[in-house]
Amino acid sequence: MQTQWVHQFRDRPDAKDVETLIPVEELNRPRQILAREREGAEGLVDGYILQSLNGRSRTAVYTWVRAGPPEPVAEYLLDLLAEVYPRGKAR
Repeated sequence: MQTQWVHQFRDRPDAKDVETLIPVEELNRPRQILAREREGAEGLVDGYILQSLNGRSRTAVYTWVRAGPPEPVAEYLLDLLAEVYPRGKAR
């Protein structure tokens, strides 16, 4: 049986919460920030930041923070990550 992480994406305005399964081989530990392509909106992404992590149940909960073209969303997410982990301790 293959082990997987459950990624829950929450709090996006006008959208239901989403769960995605990701095999452990692809990702040993969930990332602190993620950008996901927005369905039905070519070229737009939603940016999420890790809210909580449960290693026992292998569940990562992400909170929506921003949407738009990939570059500004990525820059915003990296700025948030720098505020949370100012000394480079992010995993």
